[in-house]
Order: sequence, then C-alpha cells, then structure tokens
Amino acid sequence: MSGQRVALVIGSGGLKCAAGLGVWQELAKAGINIDMVVGASGGAIFGALVALGFDPEQAPKTAMKLWLGDVTKRVNYPALGRAALPKLLKFNEQFGIFRDTRLRLGFEAAYGKFTMFHQTRIPFYVVTTDLRSGEPVILNEGRVAEAVRASASIPVVFEPVEIGGRQLVDGGISNPLPVDVAVREGADLIIAVAFETPLQKDVRSAGAYALQMFANINNRLLATQFAAANLMHHAEIISIVPQFEQNIGLNDSHRIPEIMELGAQATVPHLEYIRRLMAG
Repeated sequence: MSGQRVALVIGSGGLKCAAGLGVWQELAKAGINIDMVVGASGGAIFGALVALGFDPEQAPKTAMKLWLGDVTKRVNYPALGRAALPKLLKFNEQFGIFRDTRLRLGFEAAYGKFTMFHQTRIPFYVVTTDLRSGEPVILNEGRVAEAVRASASIPVVFEPVEIGGRQLVDGGISNPLPVDVAVREGADLIIAVAFETPLQKDVRSAGAYALQMFANINNRLLATQFAAANLMHHAEIISIVPQFEQNIGLNDSHRIPEIMELGAQATVPHLEYIRRLMAG
C-alpha cells in the first residue's frame, strides 16, 4: 500500500471526542502522518486542531481553550419564551435552551476567528445535518469556526447555524462515524475513532428518558455504519473505540488530558498492524 492516503475520522461523542487527540498523538509518535481529517460533532471540534497543524504535544493545552468554563451556563430566555408562547412570540427553528456565546468564543480562540478551510495544513471535512431534511451536509469551505459550531449544534441545547441557506445541526444525528466521507475523498487507510453512547442506568425523569432514546438511536446507527464500513473493500478501516468507565459531561473539560490518555491507550494495540499496512 505504498503512497496510500491516511484519513483520521473522529466520530460524534461530545467531550469524549478529545480521545481523538490521544489517537493522533500516538500515530505521530509512530511516524504515521495524516493526509485528511473528517469529524462529526465533537469529532469536528477536536479534529480541527489536527487539520490546522497544531503540535501534538501541545494539544492538551490548546484543547482546553475550546471550553471557556460552563458552556451551558447562559440560558437563552427569549428562546424559552417563544417555546412557551409559540403563537404570540412566533416560535421558529432558531431554538436552543442555552446561548452559544462560550462555544463560539472558545472555537474562535483555538482556531482563529477568520481561519478558512483552505488555510488548514491537512484537508478537513466537517459533517453537519440539515435540520429540515435530516440529510448529512459536508462542509469544507468557508470559516472553520463557523462550520465546527454548526456540527456541534446539539438539537434543543444550542441553536442551529445557518450556512448556505440551510439550518444546520449536530453532524452526529445523520452520520456519527463518517468513514464514507473519507472513502469518497480517496482515503486508502482510515483510522476511525468511534464512541458508544452509554445507556441510562435509571430512567426516572424526562431528561433521562430522552437521553435513553438518543443513546439507543445513536448506538444502532453507529452499529449500522460499522457494518457498512466492513463492506468497503476498497479502503482499509481500523476502528478504535476508547472505553470509558464514567460518563463524560459537556462541562467536564478539566478531564481532557485523562480523555486523551484513554484514546492513546486504545491506539497502541493497533500500531503494529498499521505499520505493516503502511509498509505494504
């Protein structure tokens, strides 16, 4: 497989996707270069650091800039008002319980407010979802921070982002592990970092019920994508699934170094096989 193109695909999984940086660190130590990056939702957030060419050893410090404290601290009271009185206040698709100010500031601080896709050191593809059609929308033009913000638009939690006349939300809804994008873009060896959504141990509230439904849907979709990936004979796909013993919340940014270490640990057993593939 001499001259093959290597893709790093980081699937959706919230803050757990920081494990993708740990995967990247181990690949860099092994001398395995990445030729393209594909990310969905949280995978896009951390994948952007790889694509922009940050030093792998500085990744933990840079990643901490992405979360400026509690990202769900500022409640979007006007949006809640429109939800409570939809006819009077004219409810629309621009709904999110929390304001995205901290997310935007974090992304712009890490990536640069006006950094464009054509300025990345490695080709970068961000997966989002069209709110109206449910179809995946792949972004690789325009501002990196804006595209990543769109891919991280967890429905109901944060407002959608309008790009190109479309209301875009979380990429994990339509494509939680976008290996198909890497195949389409000509990757020969795909290193896919996937995350299972933990099921709720005790469903005793509406929130837990909603999380349980989302976990079931996401895990089934992920399993389907794994099955489809195994049928793609024209690309070698290495699946790396970091294991988490505890839940990781949106505001657990202090655990990013720990999360990255779990990604690194999950990568080590695959390195020898990847080296053999690289050597043909």
